[in-house]
Amino acid sequence: MSTIFPGNYVAHLNAYRDQGVYAIPGIEFYQVVGAAIVDASISGSGTLAPEIQSPDLRQDDKPRLNKPVTVPAGATVYRTAISTSNISTTGTNSVSVDGLTTAGLEASLSAVAGEFDANGASTPFDGFATVSSEGSIATVTIAHTGDLTVVDADSQAAVLVEVCYYIAGPAPDADDTSLPYKVEAGQGY
Repeated sequence: MSTIFPGNYVAHLNAYRDQGVYAIPGIEFYQVVGAAIVDASISGSGTLAPEIQSPDLRQDDKPRLNKPVTVPAGATVYRTAISTSNISTTGTNSVSVDGLTTAGLEASLSAVAGEFDANGASTPFDGFATVSSEGSIATVTIAHTGDLTVVDADSQAAVLVEVCYYIAGPAPDADDTSLPYKVEAGQGY
């Protein structure tokens, strides 16, 4: 994992490189954003497997493969979010985050007259009062009720999911302090 410190980053955290940030001393925070690409319309209810997309954008030459959206064992999830891009449905069908220990922390987005809200949906941040503590690795999936229809066949369609979590930071090592040089006998000032 690649951890950065406040003031040292100017872009989004890179989920593909497992990049976290020390926003509070002793705790590493992570934001994982994955996408379940929908190539064609899907009939009926089911699940989708979101992936952290490879930075290699071409589909024919992709040396780095996409990664599944997972939450490590011992992590505490405090927020999830879900949205769609170029997808519609019928009636009030929904898409929701699935696979975490605490079901109340899994965001759900319901359509209105077949259209999903462009802003998506997220679980509210309540100061870490509602969290999901993962005892083992959690694989995040997307549950959908009913059909998913690709609106424009010439554009990419996907269901996007975000999972925000934190884990305890490692204990300090020799690089975290200024250890004096070892002085041998006979050396003096």
